Amino acid sequence: MSNKADTEPGHIFVYGTLRQGSNHPMARRLSAQARYVGQARANGRLYDMGWYPAAMFDESAPTRIIGDVFALPPGERLLAELDAYEHGDPNYARIPLEVSLVGTGTVLVWTYGVSKPPNSA
Repeated sequence: MSNKADTEPGHIFVYGTLRQGSNHPMARRLSAQARYVGQARANGRLYDMGWYPAAMFDESAPTRIIGDVFALPPGERLLAELDAYEHGDPNYARIPLEVSLVGTGTVLVWTYGVSKPPNSA
């Protein structure tokens, strides 16, 4: 019998305002509460949304999105705080994704992305 911990990612991939070294308050909270694992890549495209980027992940995309992976602490409090921070566009959601860690293989993560290009019909 599998439990929730076996089927849901225990890591998060961030590529914008939450990256390692960012001075954003939520990035500082993430760095303080989660363990930095390393830099990672995923195929897709970044869109400039003004003061933040939005990613559309696509395995067949010729471009890669570079970001950071953090191991989430036990419980769901930090993830709930990140969900609240990332809430906005209805096409923007938390999704599971496999990313390539630089030099060490792949890992299943949570990340936030758009389901269609911004400003599309």
